[in-house]
Amino acid sequence: MHYFKQLVTTLSLAITVVQAVTNFGGIAVSNSPSTPSYTCRSQAQWNDIANQARNNGFRSIRIIGFDCEALPRAASAAASAGLTVLAGIWVDGSMAQSAGNIRRDLDTFRAAYNQFGSGRFAGLTIGNEVGDSAVNIINKVNESRNFLRSVGVNTPVSTVHTWVFIRDNRVLCNADFVGANAHAFFDGNFAAEQTGDFVFKTVVPNLKSACPGREIRITESGWPTRGPANGRAVPGLDQARSALLNLNCACRDDRSVTVYAFEADDQIWKPENDWERSFGIFGKFNLNGEVFAPC
Repeated sequence: MHYFKQLVTTLSLAITVVQAVTNFGGIAVSNSPSTPSYTCRSQAQWNDIANQARNNGFRSIRIIGFDCEALPRAASAAASAGLTVLAGIWVDGSMAQSAGNIRRDLDTFRAAYNQFGSGRFAGLTIGNEVGDSAVNIINKVNESRNFLRSVGVNTPVSTVHTWVFIRDNRVLCNADFVGANAHAFFDGNFAAEQTGDFVFKTVVPNLKSACPGREIRITESGWPTRGPANGRAVPGLDQARSALLNLNCACRDDRSVTVYAFEADDQIWKPENDWERSFGIFGKFNLNGEVFAPC
């Protein structure tokens, strides 16, 4: 019995060590599982995905919409797994066109904040790559933040856009943090094994120059496993493994930047193309053994 206890303790320590080399801050999770049509992830499915995130060393999950009761379900799952949530309000169209929905979702966030506590939420983003002017976007971010502050909610508030859009529209730096999506694959000039260099030697320096002194969060970065090549960027399982390994190691070298891996599972319901449908990570390879352990 004494030997068994020692063995369990040793194994637990080994697992802890493996998880400790996960340098990603979090992982993005869709509100739908990988189904042919968009369906709502159940509470049990949220619990499962949060546990997978925790077991693979991630400390946070990111959502980008509150449909499907995603916010309370994700927050509940995160609370059970000891994770935080980077919550996102989905904006369809312009900020003006979505004003009513944004106001409703702010009330939803306020309720979740009161239920799960301030420490459960790493931040709140208003929109993801919204097709509107930078001025309109930041005005809505500020309006939303002011409302939340007036009702006692102190969660950092920002928006998320492509890193190039932020670089070229520095007014977006005037949020509580800079939320940028940065995919080496869509640039087309980088191979999978250069993903970390792309993020930390191209994207991050540009954002730090555009937004000096601001906290930077790379809200999604990953690599697809299916579809045609995009210049030097070639989809594939081996390529995705290489991209995540390289990015994980690069994250280790700049702890001031939090990176969310994209994304938990494939989203085969997406209508765009095989690229968009195949960014999923879980179940494709052993993260702790094949991606995180080398660092």
